[in-house]
Amino acid sequence: MAERASDRRAYEDGLTATAAAATLWPIFRDRATGADEEQWRDMLDLAAIAAAGLAQEDGLDPVGELAVHRVLYAIYAGRILVPWSPQWRDLDDVRVDLLRRTLETGWDAAERRRLTGFFGPLPQVTDFAGWATHHCQAHRSNVGHPLFDFLSDRASFDQLRSFIVQETPFDIHFGDIVAMMLPGVHGGAKAEFSRNFWDEMGRGDQRLAHRQLRLDMMTALGVREDVHVTEVEAFCLEELRLANMYFHGVFNRALLPQAIGMMLATELMVPGRLDRQIQGWRRVGLDDDTMRYLIEHTVVDIEHAAGWMNEVVLPMLAERPEVMGEIVLGMARRLEHAAAVCDRMMTLLPAAA
Repeated sequence: MAERASDRRAYEDGLTATAAAATLWPIFRDRATGADEEQWRDMLDLAAIAAAGLAQEDGLDPVGELAVHRVLYAIYAGRILVPWSPQWRDLDDVRVDLLRRTLETGWDAAERRRLTGFFGPLPQVTDFAGWATHHCQAHRSNVGHPLFDFLSDRASFDQLRSFIVQETPFDIHFGDIVAMMLPGVHGGAKAEFSRNFWDEMGRGDQRLAHRQLRLDMMTALGVREDVHVTEVEAFCLEELRLANMYFHGVFNRALLPQAIGMMLATELMVPGRLDRQIQGWRRVGLDDDTMRYLIEHTVVDIEHAAGWMNEVVLPMLAERPEVMGEIVLGMARRLEHAAAVCDRMMTLLPAAA
């Protein structure tokens, strides 16, 4: 008890936002289930300090931001685990949601300050499809980023494997993220969401469900199937931030237009990004059957791009043109966070050699 009181005095007396975030993560990781009232007060106080720092113009340094995104990811991923999972913890406590929302408030402020107006003036609704396609395909996170030549032409087996591992927090949850967008949406948008989800589910064949195909590839590469929940600290800031961005959009219903923009940008990216990764795997000797997960997405993503635009976004804009700003903000978030992942991989993967 004395130690906790001492900790409380420390951050009440001016603990920095980065230090607060760095202190919060291990407490949440180890004590979130079964924490007493004083521990919860500590965590919520630390979260408030970290969120305030995140919202500042200069934000948190990478150490603090990584801690924040570890906490957010642990909440997002933990909240959708089934209770019979070995890793399940009861995170339904209202204080978990308060902690999450506190951190999200700071992050949301930072995202809006940095990315609102990212593409300049918004187009007319009638021009949106061409405008959005151009911006997504011209973005530096696309296939022209040096990462994709590296994966195709120079990356070793271990570096390609490290890349697959780092991409797990988003990829493994994609079907669940789509599913969380479905409630309350109807008409053509509901049909398109459902088509995406049906493809994710292997069109009814559980052996071909995209999550299962990814798990099969991970097993063949010697990667633990539960790495996304057992080894949170193995993931870099940029990958956690990218996964959390999608979760942020679907956990908060007011942000659904942003989530739709994120998905639109995801599908509008040039498919060659995956082709380059596949070429790299073939170069180091991996057979096509083992990487069926990757090959499958070179086909379905092209179909989904047209569906998201024509069945979801354009009808929504025709009816509610005022949501364009939020859709575009979602696009900008996805593109910029994907670019940050690409940049980070260019330093992380060579170091893994």
